[in-house]
Amino acid sequence: MNATHHMWRAMLMAECPADEILEWLRADFLSAVHKSMNAPDVRRRIGLYGGDRIPENERNLTDVRNRVSLVAEYEMARVATRLLEERGLSNLFFSYVVANRFPDLELRDENGRRGLRIEIKCLASIAEEKSANFDTLKKDIDPRTDFVVVFLWEWKRDGAVVDPSGDRRGWDRAPEFLRAYCFHAASLAHMRDWYWLNKPPADLGDGLQGFDLRHAVNCRDGTYNEEERNYGKLMRMWTEKFESVPPNSWFIPETLEHYIAFRREVIEEGFIQICRLLASEIFLTDSSNADMAPDDQTGCIVIGRTAFVLAFRCSRDKQRQILERSVIDRLIVFSDKYSWSEWVFHSGRPYKHKEGKKPKHLKAYLNQASSGSDRKLISD
Repeated sequence: MNATHHMWRAMLMAECPADEILEWLRADFLSAVHKSMNAPDVRRRIGLYGGDRIPENERNLTDVRNRVSLVAEYEMARVATRLLEERGLSNLFFSYVVANRFPDLELRDENGRRGLRIEIKCLASIAEEKSANFDTLKKDIDPRTDFVVVFLWEWKRDGAVVDPSGDRRGWDRAPEFLRAYCFHAASLAHMRDWYWLNKPPADLGDGLQGFDLRHAVNCRDGTYNEEERNYGKLMRMWTEKFESVPPNSWFIPETLEHYIAFRREVIEEGFIQICRLLASEIFLTDSSNADMAPDDQTGCIVIGRTAFVLAFRCSRDKQRQILERSVIDRLIVFSDKYSWSEWVFHSGRPYKHKEGKKPKHLKAYLNQASSGSDRKLISD
């Protein structure tokens, strides 16, 4: 076995420091797994065929996304084990964890000895509420071996594409894994708990917010109850405006920086996917599968005579400058969760004309707006 094989085995069996393993997972192992997850032989197993439709109601749509997440877990175990075989490490494999809630996968050798443990989360890019939870308590996490892998994905209509072998792929659409992220589980949990404990609700009464031995505990007006499954949501663990930094206790400080960058990328990627859908379905352009890069300074995407921005990337002054352009009729401003507002320029100043909570309602509204319906300016 050569030096590279020795290094891979040492990393996989958690024989190296956690920060070195994390760097290797991101730079080498996960990047290779991510590439394989987008291979046709994986995507064809989770594609939609023959006009299958995705439910539009929220409950069943969530069920579909959860199903994709579960299948992604199985596929990662399969492609990761195959990657080890290709690297000459056929005596190592990823096993499913069926006896516990955490983690999803464990790396084992031919004698059953355990190495790395991997928890897998999937986020649909255009979901308004990205509901994947990492709520495992710190007592159940081994800081030497445990890591969290997050896949950001979205449906892609490319079934008519011919692959290198000359075969037509055949599906109508299939998930494409847009990004892959990796976190040190103990550090992520430490960051999550520090933020949650220091940001209790205003109505605690004379109670406290904290944990018992089994789960997180909320308090409202002095009455305690088990936390209602919002604790640990991946997109709510930290905000850039929260200045307090966790003390160092098996905590990799870089986790905070990586998490903030991850959160911004996930929101921005969902924004781009929404714009692609609107370009294809409302503005009837061929941009649905093309690169649609936001402006570097403002994050603005222009389709026809409509501009789109994310509020956290584009200040009100910059929004006004975009509206003042003669080539723009309207500006759509999205929040982090993709609630939206339409702004127009009237009598020398910007006015809010319309707002909505969900991107799916924007499609119907833009269809109506393009027909020239009356505009009533509601606020500035």
